[in-house]
Amino acid sequence: MTAQTKGLLAAVGAYLCWGFMPLYWALFGGVRGWEVIGHRVLWSLILISAFLMLIGRFSEIFSTLRTFKKQPIQYFNLFAAAAIAAINWWINVYAATSNQVVELGIGMFLTPLFTVALGVVFFRERLSRLKQLSVFLPFLGVCIMIYTLGRMPWIALGVSSSWALYGVFKKRLGIDPWVSNALEASLMLPFAIAYLFYLDANGVGAFLAGGTYITILLISVGLVTSVPMIAFSAAANVLPLTILGFIQYMNPILTLIVGLVFFHEPFNHQQLIPLLFIWAGILTFIYSEFKEKAARKVQAARA
Repeated sequence: MTAQTKGLLAAVGAYLCWGFMPLYWALFGGVRGWEVIGHRVLWSLILISAFLMLIGRFSEIFSTLRTFKKQPIQYFNLFAAAAIAAINWWINVYAATSNQVVELGIGMFLTPLFTVALGVVFFRERLSRLKQLSVFLPFLGVCIMIYTLGRMPWIALGVSSSWALYGVFKKRLGIDPWVSNALEASLMLPFAIAYLFYLDANGVGAFLAGGTYITILLISVGLVTSVPMIAFSAAANVLPLTILGFIQYMNPILTLIVGLVFFHEPFNHQQLIPLLFIWAGILTFIYSEFKEKAARKVQAARA
């Protein structure tokens, strides 16, 4: 089995885990969302640290922090990334525990296009007319969704915009993703522990009071969320971005299916029409990418 085949399997495995993740989050129905996030921070930090020790890269955490002294803005980028990641995690948990998984899936389709739009805002990236159209079509779809639902689809907008913003600050950090994840979790840890102690002191925490099942479930959060991250990291090292770009759509497709099949959520014109506009934007973007790539090949051949 070649390295690329292994990478493909790892990527598919990661996106399968993420696609079916709402089923796991739904198990926490009686637990506060932020308590789940607090335990995710705690246990995932332990696992990420162990993983970095295993591959002999734990010292990179401290060497990276030393470089931050020369670039104080990196502390802000790190804090912003950590805060936005926590919000994104909470939205995922809340959507699953409040039966709004279909809207979550629709929001995930928006993420790549939000990323493109933020690239223009933060990094002054230029868009062709086709790519401008690919951003405008989903925007139109969201406007239709707001009109048909009679409310702001904040889960769809929240999960997509937060993940896209997270990518912006990760890019600004420009450090190894595993080191970044460890630093983000370390930054969130004091807040997580303080909140968990607060819940326990007021007798409303689920970790000990919820019984053995809930205790084990909360401990498992670190493992369940870290394994797909490790798999994706391994895949990203060997797979071309074009392949990863296509595979990433497994996540929203599976999430949408999970919402329909397992959560029995309604899916009618209120969701379908906006989704068609979003898909049209995605297809336009993919077509534009292929067209630009072909043009670059022609220019290279002439040079």
